[in-house]
Parts: sequence; structure tokens; C-alpha cells
Amino acid sequence: MSGGCVGSKRYVGWKVSRVRWQPSTSHYRATETFISGSWNDSDNAICLWRVPESEDDPILLQQLSHPGAVNDIQYLSRDEFATGSSQGGVSLYQHTAGGQMVKKMTWDNVHSFMPGIAPCTALATNGDQIASVGEDGRLVLISPTQEQPIRTLEGVGGCSMYAVVYVRASEVLTGSMQGHLKLWDLRSSDPVRATLHSPDQVGVCNLSGHPTQQHLVAAGGEDGALAIWDMRSTTHPFTIISAHTGPITEVRYHPTCPDHLFSCGLDGQLLHWDASASARPTHITSYKGTRDQPGGSVTVWLSSDVARGSIETTSIIPPSPLPINSVDVEGSTVIAGSDNEAIHTVRQVLLY
Repeated sequence: MSGGCVGSKRYVGWKVSRVRWQPSTSHYRATETFISGSWNDSDNAICLWRVPESEDDPILLQQLSHPGAVNDIQYLSRDEFATGSSQGGVSLYQHTAGGQMVKKMTWDNVHSFMPGIAPCTALATNGDQIASVGEDGRLVLISPTQEQPIRTLEGVGGCSMYAVVYVRASEVLTGSMQGHLKLWDLRSSDPVRATLHSPDQVGVCNLSGHPTQQHLVAAGGEDGALAIWDMRSTTHPFTIISAHTGPITEVRYHPTCPDHLFSCGLDGQLLHWDASASARPTHITSYKGTRDQPGGSVTVWLSSDVARGSIETTSIIPPSPLPINSVDVEGSTVIAGSDNEAIHTVRQVLLY
């Protein structure tokens, strides 16, 4: 564990597939609550937790039964979040004023085979829309205000898709287990805008968008490699980092300090990637861009130091013999869920 970190482990009695902090009310006040989802062989649930200010374990506030394993959780707003199910459906939940969770709507069989169900594998949101991908190779667009999906896009080749992220309000990037990254223009009748290939066409397990520079995407690979992509130049990744010894299960940028990145994997590691040392004025350049691809400040992740692998890497919990499935960060506190039926809480990860 990194110096100064304070960690705890709460055993919950089920395998934890996803953890997500509830968005905070402002940049000046960190949230105290988060959601977890399970992927047990039998009954599954989503749970609401509160993290006390002390160094105690998270406190369970509410538990709701969930249809199938919880394969993903994504917030649309501070009070609404969506879940993706191993049974092929997507559900929408709401936090009430009384501090509880209630289910608002479910879209059944969003993903399916002929015959049978196809698991929903990942979700992405842009505030007023949900993008869902599944093992059936489909990208399905859902509006929280409509009872039926608004659009279904078929994947080329019928390959299962395992990752999705919005790179613009009308553009979605998906990743497949064949190593294909597809950029979709949702405004077009012919939506596949570009097909990228991950290094050696290794399967893409997870995608994470930069919180302020949406064109910057981190991709976690089946081979344990962490690739940084700049969607303005998609010929190849900007850099590839040998991160884990097994498939990466999740990658997350810090929401307010995006020079920091966190990853976890099937190798049981939870890693903190600190590129802030590269954030020197000589590395902040300008990208002029084009009319269709406007420019902006180049982030630290596109610096020459990062390209050379100059990143401070810390293992923030002792390696686990079982997979770490999910990670999220809020302020200086990291939470993670694992197959050892535990939720890890690590405080004081970032010292401001």
C-alpha cells in the first residue's frame, strides 16, 4: 500500500462486480455514498453504502434484488443510475429524497440471441441517453423517458462487445473481444465512422473517458496492457503501458484530478497511475485540429514523458489471489470490489 494510505476491507458475502460513487453535489463537498452490484451464481443485488468520516468500514443502507448479475452501473445524473444485467436487460434506478433507491423502469431483453438471452456487458451515459453493449454484438440506445429502445445498431461481424464510452454527445466508442474499437456517429444512417484495432488485435475489456477531454480514452486490454487513445488521431494508440499480468477489468480517471488514473484486473492488483509529474509548462502544447475535430489543450497523458513511460505507479492494496473487478475514486478515497466477496476502501490516496 502506498505511503499515507489507510485501507479497510468489508466482507459482504457475495462477489462484487461493480462499485460506483454517487456524484457529489459540488466540487467542494465529496460524496459519502456509493452503489455496489454483485454477480453471484444465484441471487444478485445492488446495495447502497455510506462511507463514514472515520476509518470504519462502509455502512450498508439498503439492498435491492437485481435480475441477474450486475455487469455494469453508470450514473446519468446525481440521482439516477442505470444497471446492465447478465439476463440482457437494462434497469433505471433513482435515489429518493429519503435516502433510498427505487426502480423506475426496466428494458427487458435489450440484448438477445436466437434463441436465448445475451448478457448486457457495459453501459455508457451522456446525461439524457444510455448506450448499452452486449455479447450479441449490438449497440442499443435507450432514452430514460421512453419505454422502448430508440435505436439498435448491429456490430460488424457479430462479435461480442465488452466496452463502451461516449467521446462526444453524438459519438460512441465500443470495444470488442476481437480487439476492434469502433467509433459510431449516432447522427448518421451509416453510423460506423471508423474501425480501429487495438495492439495485436487483443480484446478490449474496458474503456474510460477523460473527464474534461472527451477525445482522450484509456483502454484496458485482455493482455493486461493499458492503452491511451487520442480520438483526434486514431491510427494507433498514443502510448501503451504494460500494466497488469492479466486482463484489465476496469480503468477510471480521477474525476477532478485526471492526471491520476486507477486500474484493476484479474491479476488481483489495484494500481494508481500518477502522471502529474509530467504536467510541466513545456509539455502543455496546442492542438489546432480541424473544423470537424476541434483542438484544445493537450493533457498530461499526451506528453512526451508519458509516451516514454515516465509514470509513477503504486499498488494501493496488497495483491489479491482473486480478481479485482471494479474501481472508482472520489476525492482522496478509492473503493474497489472483488471476487473475494469484499469491498476495499482506501483513504488518503491523493494528498492535496
